[in-house]
Amino acid sequence: MRDHPDVLRPIFISGHSQLTVQSLMTLFEIVLSPPGSNARRSENLTLTFWRDWLIDVGDGSRSVSLDKILIFASGVDQIPPMGFPQRPQIEFLHAPHESGARRRYPEANTCSVVLRLPIHHTFEDFVEYMESGIRQSPTVGFI
Repeated sequence: MRDHPDVLRPIFISGHSQLTVQSLMTLFEIVLSPPGSNARRSENLTLTFWRDWLIDVGDGSRSVSLDKILIFASGVDQIPPMGFPQRPQIEFLHAPHESGARRRYPEANTCSVVLRLPIHHTFEDFVEYMESGIRQSPTVGFI
């Protein structure tokens, strides 16, 4: 630490880097169903929607921002300098809710940093429900 203080400075003194589309894309480990399954096919389409949407968000052309997505998923607005204790994950919402209704909105567990993406058949539906769910999240406005 004494010989190379500049190397460790970001860890101890405001070492947050700017959140980018690329950093958000690579942050999450994707939990996928077995290859060849119908669920996997839906997940692959949803991942395409997710990545395209993140690019739009990064361009500023959407009603949410990259930091709002991270707040929704993790409860924090920046990736911690030393990362999260466990690698954040993306899962998919295949099963209906206990009430029998389809799960249209994203869900998150901020303790273990798991973002659950809803399955939609069109990009427009995916975007509508993702943005609505994130904007209506009670934690997004508090950070």
